[in-house]
Amino acid sequence: MKTAIVIGGGIAGCSTAYFLSQRGVPVTLVERHENLAQEASGNPIAVLYPKFSTKPDASTLLALQGFEFTLNLLKNLPNSTDFFNACGIIQLAFNAREQARQLALGDNQYAKLIDANAATKIAGIVLKTGGLYFPQAGWVKPQALCEKLCNHALITKMTSTSALTIKKSELGWQVNDVLLADIVVICNANDVQQFAQYRSAKITPMRGQVNFFAENAQSKNIKTIICSDHYLSPAVAGWHAIGTSYAPNDLNQNISESDTRENLNALRKMAPEIAEGLAIDTIKSRVAWRSQTLDYIPLAGRLINEEILRNNPPRFNVNPADLPWYDGLYVNAGHGSKGMITAPICGELIASLATNSDLPIEPKLASKLNPSRFLLREFGAKLLANSLYK
Repeated sequence: MKTAIVIGGGIAGCSTAYFLSQRGVPVTLVERHENLAQEASGNPIAVLYPKFSTKPDASTLLALQGFEFTLNLLKNLPNSTDFFNACGIIQLAFNAREQARQLALGDNQYAKLIDANAATKIAGIVLKTGGLYFPQAGWVKPQALCEKLCNHALITKMTSTSALTIKKSELGWQVNDVLLADIVVICNANDVQQFAQYRSAKITPMRGQVNFFAENAQSKNIKTIICSDHYLSPAVAGWHAIGTSYAPNDLNQNISESDTRENLNALRKMAPEIAEGLAIDTIKSRVAWRSQTLDYIPLAGRLINEEILRNNPPRFNVNPADLPWYDGLYVNAGHGSKGMITAPICGELIASLATNSDLPIEPKLASKLNPSRFLLREFGAKLLANSLYK
């Protein structure tokens, strides 16, 4: 029986551990914090909805399939109403560019165009514009979801433990020279590059600040999530979330007053009557860092041995089977702000690859997610235009 070590206890790591355990693989989940979901997955709620473009590109295809996949996962988990609420989301047509995008998309199986009157009725507060309404979308409590995913007899949680090294031995993969397994999956977001096997990761820490304000007489009627270039949630446990800011490579851990004002200004545009009575000193804040890839597509799949590849550069039309793949070393990271949609389906992808099972997505799409794709592009390999997988 194969065994696995998953490094990182956010939504990517917990999803990967869950799907491996569903296939009978014992998993040791290594998390540096005392509890799961303490980094980017640590916000009180996460927004679950697919924002896609009018072009059928890889990002849009993954968003659509990932949205359906996560919805099915949530519906099939016991007591899912404890951590998931399909309250719906209204993506406002808040400027001319967004309005044009929505008109080009039109009604589809996930969303329908609504005017300002319909949006007001659905949202529960007055909205000045209409937009796209996603009735199946909603909010998730990431920490509760991660705990539920890891509540499995085959998953052992090793918290307050930092994974510092990964080495291959005759017995398998070793983590910290102590843990041993056949499979290792790196799911520690912006820290994937700390391991010698994955220096080639093209990933950027993206600072984001979310603010929270207590439910009041003006806000208590909000029934759905409302989005512009920011979002406003209904009250969850008495608090509304408004966010979020984006700042690449900003590692400032302190709460930013300018970010708070940015979020409040966005709230003022969406719901001025709610923002009017808020005092900045009554607002709570939380900062976290998403992991964003160069092409905005997650990193999911098996790694290539970079040292061997550079010493023996591949032909542009190399057979994928001839590449120096690591045996049993995988990555699930780089999900940006879409982790609730993309991390679970990527966890299923890795579990499928590791156990030689059918893939949950088309091989061509899976190839575009491969974590070594940037390395392969350096050598002009044309693999990603076709498929790394049969």
